[in-house]
Amino acid sequence: MASTIVETSQPPATLHSRLARICGWIVLLGTVFIFALVPRGPGKYAVFGTYWESGHAAIYGLNPYTAYPETGRVDYSPYGGSAATPDVNLNPPVLLPYFQLLAHLTILRFIVLQIFISALWFAAGTLLLGPGLQGRQAICLLASVPVIAAISSGQIYGLLFLISALAWQFHKKGWVVWCAVCIGLLVAIKPTFLLWPMILFFAGHRRLALLSVTAATLFSASPLLIYGPGVYRDWLAALAYDPHWLDHKNVALMPFFTRLGHTATGITAAAVVAAALLGYAWKDRPNFDTASGIGITAGILCAPLGWYAYVLILAPFFVARRWNWFDTLAASIFFVPLPLGESANGIAYLLPLLLILSRFLWGNTPDVGTLNFPKASTSCSTT
Repeated sequence: MASTIVETSQPPATLHSRLARICGWIVLLGTVFIFALVPRGPGKYAVFGTYWESGHAAIYGLNPYTAYPETGRVDYSPYGGSAATPDVNLNPPVLLPYFQLLAHLTILRFIVLQIFISALWFAAGTLLLGPGLQGRQAICLLASVPVIAAISSGQIYGLLFLISALAWQFHKKGWVVWCAVCIGLLVAIKPTFLLWPMILFFAGHRRLALLSVTAATLFSASPLLIYGPGVYRDWLAALAYDPHWLDHKNVALMPFFTRLGHTATGITAAAVVAAALLGYAWKDRPNFDTASGIGITAGILCAPLGWYAYVLILAPFFVARRWNWFDTLAASIFFVPLPLGESANGIAYLLPLLLILSRFLWGNTPDVGTLNFPKASTSCSTT
């Protein structure tokens, strides 16, 4: 039987907590205005250019998964790769209608709008998680490195964060079908997170898991009606030449060990971790929040591609309960600047994921702040 934490009532926000929230919102707004006003020229649009060119190609019936003049280029020469590797769009076809819609704008207007939309995704997700957030939790959701990097670079991680927050909120309200729709949409956007509904199924949330997989299938099939089967051939062809395993921000176990020259070890480690987490879910039957946290973390660690910023998908479940010192320590590592975080093969961003996973697996560690006050500490019950 799985042990679950009985949450205590949220105390009123302190002045320190309110100040932390204000600082988080200031950083978020500052990020939007600073990067929206940054001057950019041809050949310097990076991910923005990649998404704009992909959407532009879709408008004219061209291949949205190949390189064009404004497609971003990445310098992989420090890792032994090419100095100007085209960073083509590798998001599944389910996102193409979004890029296609925004690509009707000029590229500069596309960039500004994408920055504002990305910030709105983060703001909406944070507000959705409720006023009970601790100040430190709020500032992590609004001002940590993954958030700032996602907004400033044009990545769609804010959308993934919002979808995950909606899934958490819908389940909290008992709206299982809508929760499954959100999980299915997220899996359709990032198929490596199929481990999320798999963990839910093994944990006993079988109806929700099956509905999620059904929704993911329907979302994934919908682009066929718009673009035809060729769009998936183009996408799979682009994936076959994906060089992202070289990038130290890719903290999944397979690329992590491959960069060290031990590909077989990485594949074995990913398979063993996935099997162990599925076995844990089957044996202990954790509740939805815990099973989701484990499943999302598994989707990051055990996939061929697991960006450090995917922790934002995990965030709604990580902040669902009050943090103690251990949680705060794990989260604080995501304030490490990118150049430092990428050093040492990206272990600086892999470590907090492992710490967060340990909290989902062994979450009954008492809060150090309540050790001397047994009556006020969280209590455990078995289900």
